[in-house]
Amino acid sequence: MKVFFVSGVDTGVGKTFTTQKLTEHFQALGYQALSLKPIETGVINMPEDSLIHLNQAQKILPSLSLKDINLYSFPLPSAPYVADEKNTIELDCIYEQIKSFEGKVDILLIEGAGGLFVPIKKDFFMLSLALELQNRFNSKTLVICDSELGMIHRFLSAKFIVDSLKLESLFFLNIRDQQAFEIISLPFMRDYAFQTCIQSLAKTMLL
Repeated sequence: MKVFFVSGVDTGVGKTFTTQKLTEHFQALGYQALSLKPIETGVINMPEDSLIHLNQAQKILPSLSLKDINLYSFPLPSAPYVADEKNTIELDCIYEQIKSFEGKVDILLIEGAGGLFVPIKKDFFMLSLALELQNRFNSKTLVICDSELGMIHRFLSAKFIVDSLKLESLFFLNIRDQQAFEIISLPFMRDYAFQTCIQSLAKTMLL
């Protein structure tokens, strides 16, 4: 089972969108692929991102329920550490849930909440989770970056972090305005490795 942790340079950069498109693409290629979102905040009625993942997951494992995809949800739209007022998140439960898919799927994508330094516990961040998943499941981290003004700073900051910690990673640029990106950021970004196409990204992930 190939495991990928999906994080980002910030919140709102397109993690759910990218994860959804990758899962769709892998399934279309014939792979048993699904995605989880173990922690979701800003949940008023139902965890909307997790429901997207559940709908796709049920295409290959119809018996799955929402609790298989989303272990913890909180109403406060904040970092999990803040939203989890009663300290209910148990990291071992997340690891066990991931392990339960071994032998059932070919590809498992795990969407984080927010960016790399969003805290889950006081001293445990999304970045910490990515490192733990790499140690336990030989996972790779997919870092999503937006293309808005300032993306060069956000991209380089994230790259410095993952490279310094020897985190196996891939970068995907979620480009919403191609023309603006080509004028403002691409002249500098040409020297760096990243993907901008879901199909190309998926091919790299399968190597």
